[in-house]
Amino acid sequence: METDKMSTASSVGAAERRPLMQALVLERRILFGCTIFVGLCNFIWIAAVCTESWVHIEGGNGIYLPTGRYFMYSDSGVWEMCRYVFQPNVTVYGKNLTNPALPKPQNITGLVGDFRMRCTNYLAQPAMESGRPTDPAYDVNIANYVRTMISFGIISLFVMAMGCGFSTYTFHNPRYMFKRLAAGIHFISTSCTFVVVQVTMSSVDHMKKNIRFIYPERAYHYYGISFFLAWFVVLVNLFAAASFLWYSRKRKGDKAATDELAMADEPTIIGR
Repeated sequence: METDKMSTASSVGAAERRPLMQALVLERRILFGCTIFVGLCNFIWIAAVCTESWVHIEGGNGIYLPTGRYFMYSDSGVWEMCRYVFQPNVTVYGKNLTNPALPKPQNITGLVGDFRMRCTNYLAQPAMESGRPTDPAYDVNIANYVRTMISFGIISLFVMAMGCGFSTYTFHNPRYMFKRLAAGIHFISTSCTFVVVQVTMSSVDHMKKNIRFIYPERAYHYYGISFFLAWFVVLVNLFAAASFLWYSRKRKGDKAATDELAMADEPTIIGR
């Protein structure tokens, strides 16, 4: 039976195999490009996770906060948020701004003071006072979101590296089962990176609805370059998973471009 299979594959002429060879060249170029981009995504993912350009909350010309400061804007990363606030002088034009009976200016127009940056690390244990964090920007729910993002971010990095390795191996062993394995790993990478992106959007929605100190009422937000780099990683891994799965079909006999590929997709008994 094995001899018959060999003869069937060898009996196909060069003219009949020319379209198959052209399709094989296109397949290898696509899969090679996917492998290169997945490898590049490892470094893009590290850069995205380590930067603070995921979410920008804009306060315009300043939004008054109950603490007496004015919220200007904030930049959020995966685990840290840095807020830029304006601290007005206590006395301006003869009026004591700490007096609760006086109306507070809605923005910083005409006020004199200093601009300050305050960062909140949601992975660190916050300082407590009377059972509550001293940092009003620290929120337990946001901290839980951050732990989820960090966990899936680390897992996705290792899975992407493993997927790049298996993708490279498919060029040395063209058997269909290894392509399907690589496709499965890329799909897991897609899922893990997408979780990080989705949790980021959920955390912003939570801040907008529940934490006015971080997301004042008149503020608005937009996503930064790190967020879009994360989406790029998600889409590249999804395309790689679809490509490896599409080209993992069995091609035996006269459906294969070469005798080597025909033999690689024949049934085999894997010994111990």
